[in-house]
Formats: sequence, structure tokens, C-alpha cells
Amino acid sequence: MVRLSVIIPCFNEEDNVKRFDKELMPVLESLKVPFEVVLVDDGSRDGTLKEARLLAKRDKRFKVVVHPQNLGLGAGLKTGIANASGELAVALDSDLTFHPKEIPKLLERFNAGDVDCVIGSHFKSGGKLEKVPFYRVFLSKGVNILYCILLGRKISTVSAIFRLYRTEQLKELDLRSNKFDICAEILFKLIKNKRRIAEVPVTLTTRIHGVSKLNNFQEAKNHLKLLFRILLWRLGIKK
Repeated sequence: MVRLSVIIPCFNEEDNVKRFDKELMPVLESLKVPFEVVLVDDGSRDGTLKEARLLAKRDKRFKVVVHPQNLGLGAGLKTGIANASGELAVALDSDLTFHPKEIPKLLERFNAGDVDCVIGSHFKSGGKLEKVPFYRVFLSKGVNILYCILLGRKISTVSAIFRLYRTEQLKELDLRSNKFDICAEILFKLIKNKRRIAEVPVTLTTRIHGVSKLNNFQEAKNHLKLLFRILLWRLGIKK
């Protein structure tokens, strides 16, 4: 039986971490597979680390890894990957805007046996967005269109974090991004390595607690840099 690692980078998410016990753990237990939850505290300045350690003290299935200072979502995700011990890994937002109840959909699709990565997509037919601001939808769709053109693959959601992977395939990637474009970089490198990718429709909601850490201007710059790297790869200029 495979073991599942759920990787959750956290930065100033004290109130959301408090939700994990009641909203995440029952879902994982229902899967009937061994699992761990890797919480990466990315230099939080509130009570996130305290709450994470309380969870780990009560339940040994939680593993807490700490960044002394804030390094970004990509850095948190890379640390989570490095510390994941399961054969499969699910990456999840700490604000639970992709709710844990969607995880079984990823695992069910993976168990069909013909894919290496399953993306939870709110833009795929059957997916939903609940109370998500229009500007976020517009920016996300625009970025996705550009990535799909360069990647030569029709993928409805390129930049969202909610996915299931084969952990070994993640660990072999040379990931460079420390910011939100990490998700697009992972997908780009999986495609480059000829991995099989599928999407399932899920629901994206808005956060209940805290504020978004996304800096739209900075992330636009990061995406442009990654798009340029993909273009060079497609032209055969860069391996």
C-alpha cells in the first residue's frame, strides 16, 4: 500500500492551521492509506509555528519543518518535497481554498494507473470558482494561455498548487523558483521529462482567514522569466 505525503507551506496562517485537525485529518483518514502531513513554517511572524507544533504533539502524523525567515511559497514547497517520505505527494494551500475534501478526486484519478501527476483544476469543465475576485480569474487565465502555447499542451490550470505527484519524480527535478511560479515550473519540468499528466475538476474558493501573500506585480515578473526559459527550451537553445 502506498504512503501519502501532504505538503503544506505556511506563512502567517495561524487561524487556518487551527482548521487542519477537523477539516484535513478526517479526509485523509477516509482514504484508508498511510499518510503524513508535512507542515513547512516559512518564517511566520504570528502563532503559525506554535499551532503547527501543537498539532504535531497531539498527532505524530504531522511533521513540522521550519524556515528561520520567510523565503516564499516555492522555497516552502521545495522544503516540503525534500522532507516527504511517501511514495505519493499532494501539495495543498495552507488557506484551504482548495479544500481537503477534493483530495480523494486526485487519488481516484491517479489510481486509474495511467498518469504520473493529477492536477486539481477549477477551470476544467465541471470545476467551480466560489467568490473568487474577477481580477484573479482574469490574470490566472491569461497566464495559463501563455504557458499552454509555449508548452504545446492543453492544460486548463498551470499555476495552481493543488496536485498529486509521484514523490520520486518531484525529488529528481532541479527546481529554482522560490515564489508562486514554482507550480508552473514543476509542470514545465514534468512535461519536459515526458511525465503523464491529467486534470480533474475541483472547486476553488476564497480564504476564510488571513490575507493573500500574492504580490501580483512581482509574480508577473517571475512568470515572464519562466515563460522565457520555456521558450528557449522549446527552441532547443536551453536544456
